[in-house]
Amino acid sequence: MKGEIRNPTTVWLLSLVTCNLYGLYWYYTMGNELKNYLGKEDLNPTMDIVIVLVCGFYMYYLPIKYGKIIQEAQTRAGIPNAEDQGVMFLLFMFLCGYGFAKMQEELNKIWEAGGGAPATF
Repeated sequence: MKGEIRNPTTVWLLSLVTCNLYGLYWYYTMGNELKNYLGKEDLNPTMDIVIVLVCGFYMYYLPIKYGKIIQEAQTRAGIPNAEDQGVMFLLFMFLCGYGFAKMQEELNKIWEAGGGAPATF
């Protein structure tokens, strides 16, 4: 099961314009795509979103958590992965959430290697 190839800039801009509501939706869909791709039953994106809504500080942990999962998926797809979760965290913190775009770029590499669904916008 492959994920959808998305335009990284669109993901980033929609997250900014919607005050991160799209970002939460994106985490949910990305989490489900990675769960299906890796077959990880312990990955629960619904619970991640609920925890973010209850405790907003958890949002700072998500780039690190999903960065590691993206690296695992890249390894499975045979793609070299030099990204560091610390870099993702800094991109989210200091560049207005630009980490969304960077994470989507890394996801697109996985889906392109395995024939993901075409970009929708």
